[in-house]
Amino acid sequence: MGDYIQKSAHFLQASIKDMDMKQGIITGYAASFNTLDADNDIILPGAFQKTISDQGPKSVQPRIKHLLNHNTDWPVGVPMLLSEDQKGLYYESKAGTNDIAVDVLKMIDSGLITEHSIGYRTIRKNVMNPEADWKDQQTQLQELKLYEFSSLTGWGANQYTPLIGVKSKQNIEERIDRLIKACANGTFTDTTARFLEDELLFLQKAFKDISTHAVVKTPEPETLQAIIKQSFKQVFVTQN
Repeated sequence: MGDYIQKSAHFLQASIKDMDMKQGIITGYAASFNTLDADNDIILPGAFQKTISDQGPKSVQPRIKHLLNHNTDWPVGVPMLLSEDQKGLYYESKAGTNDIAVDVLKMIDSGLITEHSIGYRTIRKNVMNPEADWKDQQTQLQELKLYEFSSLTGWGANQYTPLIGVKSKQNIEERIDRLIKACANGTFTDTTARFLEDELLFLQKAFKDISTHAVVKTPEPETLQAIIKQSFKQVFVTQN
């Protein structure tokens, strides 16, 4: 038995497959098979079969959750289907009517949420090159106990979801543009609005960190705060 682990499916491009905004149905892939990830792990087909059978949506005691950023206080919806196909772990979820779930739908629609991560425990594994240094060892994950899968915002302020794509100035600029448009056009709750503000400020710093000699064309932190305050028509507590 291994420890509880959270693994980002960053290697799955656009793991959100589809969303029906009106019906609140989200579909996508929570994990992919036969792909070496950043942890030198490869999830094998069949790894989720037992956990789906034991505690999946169609089991006698369904317990696998769909969360936001691995936070059990932020349920996104009720998983209706979990299944394996040739690509990976496919899911269909019915979003809830709680504030976080409604905001998640809006963020998917705005392109702010595109990826997933899973929270699991390793039951069976095979180290392919045990003689190698531990940093170079590659591990096949043969059976996993799945506790939850999470939609990821990539908020820099969240310790469990490090920012995706900070190495690319273009990606940062595109992300900032999406965030500003979402803020201007969205009707997010206060909690989500504050998180969006956190990410905008984080992105501004990240952009400067990787482009110290470039002319920064993105808004300054004070401007970003003003944009959010105006968009949500509320006063935010200044963060030191």
